[in-house]
Amino acid sequence: MALFKLIIALTAALNIYAGTFKSLIPEVREMKLSFVGDCTLGTQLGASGPGTFNGYAQNNPPEYFLEKVAPIFERDDFTVANCEGVLSDSPLSPADKGSDTAFWFIGPASNAKIFSSSSVEVAGFSNNHMGDYGYEGIRDTVRSLEAEGVTVAEHLKPCYLEKDGFTVGLLACRIRWAGHEKSIYKLLDEMKENSDFQIIYTHGGAEGTHNVDEWRVTSFRNLIDRGADLVIGSHPHMLQPVERYNGGTIVYSLGNFCFGGNSHPENATAIYQCQLIKTPWGITLKDSVIPCYVYTGRSNNYQPCPIEPEDPRYQKIIDYMNGKADRPT
Repeated sequence: MALFKLIIALTAALNIYAGTFKSLIPEVREMKLSFVGDCTLGTQLGASGPGTFNGYAQNNPPEYFLEKVAPIFERDDFTVANCEGVLSDSPLSPADKGSDTAFWFIGPASNAKIFSSSSVEVAGFSNNHMGDYGYEGIRDTVRSLEAEGVTVAEHLKPCYLEKDGFTVGLLACRIRWAGHEKSIYKLLDEMKENSDFQIIYTHGGAEGTHNVDEWRVTSFRNLIDRGADLVIGSHPHMLQPVERYNGGTIVYSLGNFCFGGNSHPENATAIYQCQLIKTPWGITLKDSVIPCYVYTGRSNNYQPCPIEPEDPRYQKIIDYMNGKADRPT
């Protein structure tokens, strides 16, 4: 009997010590995010002829478009894509842009399934094509995406991504000139109060160039100085490098991704991935770039595809994004 009581006492003591030891182990939270560039899930004025994005959508399941990259997206917690265009079944008229050379991109509401069927959980919706069909087009696009379970990071509306008590703030916005970033300082401050890590997902700058506008360098660095942890740019339709600055990270442009805008876009893009690790002592960012083709074949088949490591362009893109090369091609 005495031996039994001793065993009981020792077991209780061990449980106490185990509980104490466990309480000394720091709590670690992790979140993995993937970001891609411009996704235009429609065509100029809704054209649906052979070879167009909408034509492909009529003749292929929604999974077709991102099937080559979906396995990557399925292994993260959140994939974020820039939705650059309108998704609507309403009889909408193009907005007056005051130019005969303007573009108006639109696809049917069902094209929102392209995101939801391939593990794209978040769509940034703040860009120069969101208003192609006026307020009704904006409203319909948000509804189309949300109907598919896609979270929409709307223009100038902080969006919060949560996992196991770890909260990341995401702000989709347009920064169009030097100093324009100051207009979102209050929203950034709001996110800092309500999240552990703050990301600015912004649209603007010169198109068709691998060279970063000087004013964007200043504006994006100002956002880091103000407290943003990560700034990701889009709109140039070409890749632009990653920069480490003052404890933060800047990705100047991720280029095009699933892009219905034309048949021969720049055929180099990348998935930017970041693993966020939160401990009592702060948050660590571990990131990587996954080189991809925007399309395979002689013209755009609207199906981005990872580049194999043995392909010479694979290392060229990584070197370029890390500031070790002048061009990704």
